[in-house]
Amino acid sequence: MTRKKQAFKESLADTLLALVINFPLNLLLVWIAYDLQFTALQTSVFLTVIFFVVAVVRKTYTRTYFDKKNSKKISENT
Repeated sequence: MTRKKQAFKESLADTLLALVINFPLNLLLVWIAYDLQFTALQTSVFLTVIFFVVAVVRKTYTRTYFDKKNSKKISENT
């Protein structure tokens, strides 16, 4: 498989995983912010910090998964 196809599959998988994680997380976080009576600025900062942390962790695990998967394919082909 070409590098572009591999990169596309990884990007698609990561984006779909983000959708599955972020939509319910967004609902929860907005509910928490509303319950705590955050202002618009406080809510934005709160959501941004949480989504940043989740994105870094998600991307790290996604990248590690695809690196292992691609390394296994390369070793099988040699």
